[in-house]
Amino acid sequence: VFWLLCLTKGQPEAPSEFPVPAPPPPRVGSSGGGGDKPKDKLSNFDPTGPARATQAVKKLDKSSNDAPAAGYEAAVEQLKGDQLRIQGEERRKTVGEETKQHQSRAQFQDRLARQRYDQLKQQQALNEDNLRKQEDSVLKQEAMRKATIEHEMQLRHKNELLRVEAESKARACVERENADLIREQIHFKATSRITVAEAIKHPTKRERPCCAL
Repeated sequence: VFWLLCLTKGQPEAPSEFPVPAPPPPRVGSSGGGGDKPKDKLSNFDPTGPARATQAVKKLDKSSNDAPAAGYEAAVEQLKGDQLRIQGEERRKTVGEETKQHQSRAQFQDRLARQRYDQLKQQQALNEDNLRKQEDSVLKQEAMRKATIEHEMQLRHKNELLRVEAESKARACVERENADLIREQIHFKATSRITVAEAIKHPTKRERPCCAL
């Protein structure tokens, strides 16, 4: 019994589920004097007590060993849960970061598409403005060409009128001069005929030449 008490002295208390067996009750005997006490102690000894005590110690050791194992398993399970939680958080962070990157990429592509659309729209407006300016320039040139042609035609018509008028005036002047000349010629001829007629009617005396001595 002493070695059993020494063995169990340093062990932790047994859990309630493994109670230490109680000692057997004392046997009922005849009451005697002091000389009967040693005999009563020997008669009260239970030979199965050491075996039960050894079994209780084994159960106590098993429960003591099972407690750290259960704590280790609980710690392992908690660690697994923490790892799963951390992995889930990392996965959520990764998905969130990928989502942000996709959104940023989509926003960049959208801005780039808008810039390209604005550039194309500005280029189209510039091309249309240049085309309109070219058309206006062509129309202005055509109008200037028509105005120049009309002005040239007017000048030609005016010059033609001036030429006809000048020719008419020159012709009239020539005709007047010719008429005056004709009249002078007629007058000269008439005067010549009169002079000849008068000469015939009144002949002049001719002086005889002096005879030479």
